Amino acid sequence: MVFELLLTAGLLAFSLALRSFETPFLFRLGNLGILAASYLVGWLLSGSHPVGFLCVSLWFLFPWVDIVGRVRHIEMPDSLPIDSQVPPGPHRFPALDELTEEAEAEGFTRVEDLGWDIHQQRHFVRLMVHPATQVRASINLVENEEMSFFYIALRTQTIDRKIFHTWNYPFSMSLTAPPNWVVNCIRDAESFLELVAAHRTLLLQRHTEATAPVPITLEALKAEIESEMRSQVAHNIKKGFLLQSGKGLVKYSWKGCFFLWLQFVKELVRVR
Repeated sequence: MVFELLLTAGLLAFSLALRSFETPFLFRLGNLGILAASYLVGWLLSGSHPVGFLCVSLWFLFPWVDIVGRVRHIEMPDSLPIDSQVPPGPHRFPALDELTEEAEAEGFTRVEDLGWDIHQQRHFVRLMVHPATQVRASINLVENEEMSFFYIALRTQTIDRKIFHTWNYPFSMSLTAPPNWVVNCIRDAESFLELVAAHRTLLLQRHTEATAPVPITLEALKAEIESEMRSQVAHNIKKGFLLQSGKGLVKYSWKGCFFLWLQFVKELVRVR
């Protein structure tokens, strides 16, 4: 018994170490290790498999308690002011310059660095455009108290206002996408070029009509991004995932809390 408990403690320590990495794959692998260690603790101490599974189920209950007790009461603005921002230094975003050079090698032109803050979460976005193909690219950094991660997003809008997104965003979305969005998530994409190829393939597969011109001025790009945010919020209000709680404020409904919990469960058990 002592040996098994020590082995379980080693698995738990290793899993916690994996969660300290910023790589989403290793972070999720750590989550699965914690679930396995929790089952072993319950089983070893009680000799009962149901108790082991009960210990695992607690990890799925805790997020629901947090969502209902805290997240449900958070009021968020239905639109966010987007401002120019000084780029983060190499200690915060060491890959920024390399990703920018990859994008420029593919014909993208840097427009501006923007950002916004919401509930202890800081967003940095480097906007780039490709005038020849009418594609807008963004290099994104998201930071909060627990972890930080970056992702790349490519966007094309057609003349009939359908919007195609290709990105390697590492987590499930916290809100649903409007019906005119097509989201192509390539989580294991390792380079800007790989995402460009995936985006091109998406457009060919969907037989897209002529694309709308991409804005090339800062003010037009900011207005476009803010419009997309408002569109997503309005869609989720219509679907019942968000409620209007005051002038210019929204919060999750009970239906939205359940949706958010399901997204968490997907992330907890998904490795890639």
